[in-house]
Amino acid sequence: MSTLDRFLSRLTMYRLVIAVLAIVGVWALVAAAAGWLDPAIFGVGPMLLTLAVLVVVSVICNEVLGRVVGARPHRDSAIITALLLWFLYWPSADPATLGWLAGIAALATASKYLIAVRRRHLVNPAAAGVVLGTLLGWAAGIDSMPFTTWWAASEILFPVVLVGALLILRRTRRVSLGLVFAAVALPLVVSGLTAFGSSLGDAVWTALSAYPIVFFAGFMLSEPLTLPPRRHQQWAVGVLAAVLFAWPLWSFAVFGSSTAIGPFESTYELALVATGLVSFLLGPRGQIGLTLRERRPLGGDVYEYWFDADRPLRFTPGQYLELYLPHGGADGRGMRRILSIASAPGREVAVAVREPEGGSTFKRALAEAQAGSRWTATAVHGDFVLPRDDTKVALIAGGIGITPFMSQLRAGVGGRDVVLVYGVRDENDVPYADELADLGVDVRLVVGEALDADSITAAVPDLEERIVYISGSPAMVDAIRRALRGRARRIRVDHFLGY
Repeated sequence: MSTLDRFLSRLTMYRLVIAVLAIVGVWALVAAAAGWLDPAIFGVGPMLLTLAVLVVVSVICNEVLGRVVGARPHRDSAIITALLLWFLYWPSADPATLGWLAGIAALATASKYLIAVRRRHLVNPAAAGVVLGTLLGWAAGIDSMPFTTWWAASEILFPVVLVGALLILRRTRRVSLGLVFAAVALPLVVSGLTAFGSSLGDAVWTALSAYPIVFFAGFMLSEPLTLPPRRHQQWAVGVLAAVLFAWPLWSFAVFGSSTAIGPFESTYELALVATGLVSFLLGPRGQIGLTLRERRPLGGDVYEYWFDADRPLRFTPGQYLELYLPHGGADGRGMRRILSIASAPGREVAVAVREPEGGSTFKRALAEAQAGSRWTATAVHGDFVLPRDDTKVALIAGGIGITPFMSQLRAGVGGRDVVLVYGVRDENDVPYADELADLGVDVRLVVGEALDADSITAAVPDLEERIVYISGSPAMVDAIRRALRGRARRIRVDHFLGY
């Protein structure tokens, strides 16, 4: 899994989603050309024409609206929205249908700017476009408007969609969310199908392959900007999404008739809109502007950046933020990074970054930024937080993995028994050494060797009495977690993916 994580981290989340959707799309075109998809519906020409209309409209609207509101247009986001919409509607070469789909794409793009608070969009753009288009068509009495079919859910596409969804869920650390959603949605859909007369076996396979449970969980529900920050909150949202997703089927099983919700033949898009709004209420209310105050060297190639936030940043020590730094000539890793917060909650926000030679354009722009420059915190997430009780803990950090612990230590541990095991290359080059001493932290250095079970248990003899928190590179975290299994009371991990 460490190798997979390193591979996935080479792409931004947006580029990975584009790549996976493109692979699914290519496979769909191959299936259409081979006649494995219904030839009466899926022709390669109409599929490509529909895709072209959606992409062109989404990208153009995104560029225009972004400049109108004074925001830097995010082209990858527009392309993802277009690709998602492509998988939701039957392909067509009919000008009227294509015109309607163009309108849906425009509404989806506009929703990112109009259904937003402090430049944070509240709901999944593709779902917002579908819901707005359906409501407008219904209000205008248009009977010929196309309805979503979610044709990405089909037997021939299922294996590719499943692998792609798992990759995205792994990259975004949302595998548990996907499993919770599927664990609730699948039996609800199956209950409806069996109520219609299907056998249990057929109902299970039909639910998996012909209903977009996997596509919904992997490509739609997992969008970080429309999820709450904590895992238990995400699970609750996943349950809500599953109940709304399967409403037409399980309501039939329970009440003997399917209960429609207004003009919507399916409730998939409504589920995404509802969960987005709930997530907004549970998390930070919109993006937060940051003004760079100083860049502080910590030793070697590690630097800490301090910002003044426009308003206090709401988070729990140990969480991370997504930092947005617009800069010209951005490489494939983009203009956003996930970084652990190193400061205590408040208006002062700090992150620490390793800046090796030949680093990404993001890190070069970071190093060249001047005091007073403006950045943006776009999201806060994470569950790498200390327990609420006074259980003893051991914090194990490798290199730059110290940053989430600095947030916790700076915020204060309230008299809790805490030891910090810190793996460093050189005892004379320890980031935060002076501050850790001032804070009175019990630091136990492991110098010049890789952290392992022997060095950690030697540093912390009462490890079995403590909850262990491990932060560092994926390889280090996974190796230590395996080595300490059975030696600690409980283990919590935080992978640093090299941002």
